[in-house]
Amino acid sequence: MERIDKFKAFSVKKADAQSDIALINRYSLRELTPEEVYCFSVVLCDNEVDRDCERITEKALGTLAALFVGKTGITDHRWTAENQIARLYRVEVEDTAEKNQLGLPLKRLRGSAYMIKNEENQPMIDAIDGGILKEVSVGFACGAVLCSCCGKPLRRNWDTWKMQCETGHIQGESYDGKLCCGELDDPKDAYEFSFVAVPAQRGAGVTKAFEDINGAFDILMESDLRQHGRRIEALMPRLRRALAEEKELAQRAEIAKQAQKYR
Repeated sequence: MERIDKFKAFSVKKADAQSDIALINRYSLRELTPEEVYCFSVVLCDNEVDRDCERITEKALGTLAALFVGKTGITDHRWTAENQIARLYRVEVEDTAEKNQLGLPLKRLRGSAYMIKNEENQPMIDAIDGGILKEVSVGFACGAVLCSCCGKPLRRNWDTWKMQCETGHIQGESYDGKLCCGELDDPKDAYEFSFVAVPAQRGAGVTKAFEDINGAFDILMESDLRQHGRRIEALMPRLRRALAEEKELAQRAEIAKQAQKYR
């Protein structure tokens, strides 16, 4: 299964608390009034090819729409109680008049979320209204990354370190004028959306953990690694970071468990 954190610099706009209050109250322990909540609408992700030559399939967008309803909004992907600032109460696939890089109709996943109006949240509300806070990152898990040319699974070729399918298509290359990209499919879960600072790089940032990782570790454990010093040095920071994040993952699981009570 693949964990994906995808960044998009999308616009945030207001939603209508008055007409949406019935939906919002499905997730509150007491009945809220429109005056008590601040609502906004945000594009979470789309089916465009991103900077890592991947895209979410149209089918996957539909599945994610259902999975993201009821999920929390946090800041900087930090899973602590105080960083839970909003909750998605409606998520829909939105058609546009545009085309994506592959010439397909561009579709977006738009969510409506609410926050409680209070002194603590007011700076965040002011930043959204002022257009300062509008970059959003979403976290979700996918079960497959498929080749856009033939539909076969893309896997890491450990000799070239490139993503390649069994047919021989290599991610990022073109075949008969068609770009081979990784199609993120079969979503298993949606974790959160997060307001984040603008990164140094443009576009999306994706962190992957492919489902064949156990096989990769088996190969590494049985191989002579003495000639791969540079790659091992490049891998070590990620291994240390993975160990350090074990506690955060436990916190994430607990918060997700608690969030189920409000679905």
